Amino acid sequence: MEEKKSWTCLSSFVIKLIAFLTMTIDHVGWMLEVNVGGNYIIAVIFRYIGRLALPLFCFMIAEGMIHTKKAGNYLLRLGIMATLISAGFIFIHYSPYFPGFNIRNQGNIFIDLLLGALAILALKQKQWYLKILAIIPFGITVASFIVTCLEFGEGMIIHWFPFFLRPQYHFYSVGMIVLFYVAHYLKNIFLGNYSKKTGIPVESLTDTQIERKALNLIFFGMLVFATLVFFVVGLSIPYDYLYWGPGMQNMAILSGAFILLYNGKRGYNAKWFQYGSYFYYPIHLIIIFAIGLLI
Repeated sequence: MEEKKSWTCLSSFVIKLIAFLTMTIDHVGWMLEVNVGGNYIIAVIFRYIGRLALPLFCFMIAEGMIHTKKAGNYLLRLGIMATLISAGFIFIHYSPYFPGFNIRNQGNIFIDLLLGALAILALKQKQWYLKILAIIPFGITVASFIVTCLEFGEGMIIHWFPFFLRPQYHFYSVGMIVLFYVAHYLKNIFLGNYSKKTGIPVESLTDTQIERKALNLIFFGMLVFATLVFFVVGLSIPYDYLYWGPGMQNMAILSGAFILLYNGKRGYNAKWFQYGSYFYYPIHLIIIFAIGLLI
């Protein structure tokens, strides 16, 4: 099929860079909130910009699990990072060197990513009884969400679900990762219907701009759906139990602009960048945290 020039121009490498940038801006904003004040305008702006990061990371996890030939290695790296971050949380929480610093409601983002990847691994299995195991990671996030809300609203500590084992965005992040995976099934349905309507064989539509743009649009729809569900859940919870800003999180939808531009290609993928991508998270947090202590 002869195709016109496409507007899909961003590789996964570029999307990762955007995710790292917006995440860093978010964490700088958080540091300013803690040290300067929550109403500091630059801090507020930075936190809004930071809402774009999570969907991009969730998107990359879904794409990574779909295309990887070594799911075990992928999960192992996520598991190692989740363990290291949890160990850091334990040290900060119980160390006498950080008095008054509350890290209980922060959550470990690598647990989100790991649970989302595990859910996709289950869904990729051929046997139906293995597919339904995807409920387990999602159930863990729902339990974590309920426990965190109760602790925040009631001022209690729930010991049976330790804070250092909780995901950061709970069912929102894991649900979004799964929805990005499901988008590929919906894309296949669309291509089947398009083939019947136009008479073009489905095989001829593979790796075309029709497929790419249709998939990107479905990705965007999944992002909007997941974010609006999270927003509605936030509205239904008493204010005293809210530990995040439901309205602010709606800014995440804007990250869909980058997903719409995704070209489906990996882009630059040197080994140093692959492994550096994992360690950037703790390293940049340590630097920002150290700067915060000096302010």
